[in-house]
Amino acid sequence: MALTRADETDLLLPLHEGLHEAQPWATFLGRLRQRVRADAVELVIAPDGQAAERRIAVPPGAAVADDRMWRAGLRPGRAYSVEHGPGFGQVVRVDEPGGAAAWLAIRRATRDFSAADAALLARLAPHLAIALRTRVALDQAGMDAELSEAALRRAGVGWVGVDADGRVLALSDGAAEVLGARWAGVGLGGGDVAAALDGATARLVRVRDPGAWMLLVSLSVTPLATPAVALIGLILVPRTGDEAGRVAVLGDLFGLPPSEARLAAALAAGASLTEAAGQLGLTIETARNYSKRVFAKMRARGQPDVVRLIGASLARLV
Repeated sequence: MALTRADETDLLLPLHEGLHEAQPWATFLGRLRQRVRADAVELVIAPDGQAAERRIAVPPGAAVADDRMWRAGLRPGRAYSVEHGPGFGQVVRVDEPGGAAAWLAIRRATRDFSAADAALLARLAPHLAIALRTRVALDQAGMDAELSEAALRRAGVGWVGVDADGRVLALSDGAAEVLGARWAGVGLGGGDVAAALDGATARLVRVRDPGAWMLLVSLSVTPLATPAVALIGLILVPRTGDEAGRVAVLGDLFGLPPSEARLAAALAAGASLTEAAGQLGLTIETARNYSKRVFAKMRARGQPDVVRLIGASLARLV
């Protein structure tokens, strides 16, 4: 039996729109609860076989049974009577090709569900599977973006994606902080964009006074439903990191104790030996002794070598 037109409006639309809700699928679960007159409706999502489950219940906080082992054995797409916990219930499982699974359950305390209620769950299963697959793709894209942003901020790099007319299509958090919302609304001049598109190499352009520069690189990205990116602009942004972490990494990489690693970090940041001594609360004699040991252990001939070696190592990302 197919879904009715009312079900398509009241259930399918909220199911697919629910991907974008702050509390995913809350409207769909509320509508389903009304449709089958359930005391509670629950969506349980397991990202993979080992990860902790995520539960979305309507009403929030509704008590649920610990039935994960039993649910894991259910066949996808088929409605089952719930065999655990008080009262009555029906549940259907759907799987996602990447390994995620979800269970949609309806529950009542005093009266069993009808065969029509169970059939409704089974008819919703293919649509729930599509919604789950889309949500997994969105979550993966979001996680990729967060990881990329965190890595680039460690490196002190921000990015801006622009189209062939110089309009800003997307930018990293770091770039937004440096350039500001006003610049993002204006974008790049047509002359800069045309020159970057015509050239075979990267082009340096000034994007803000005083002294903010961007390196423009040709990059063709043509999504299906959003504007095409023609150029990516790279800018320097404030780095994230912590001094204690950098000291620990320098110690591991070059065999330096914390006192020498702190001096090496200060020298790599551009401080003179006298300035580094002052920053670290050392006498100049102590700083000199430390520096000799640092140069020897790093096989450096002087401060320029220290800067080069640390700049070429993972320590620059800490």
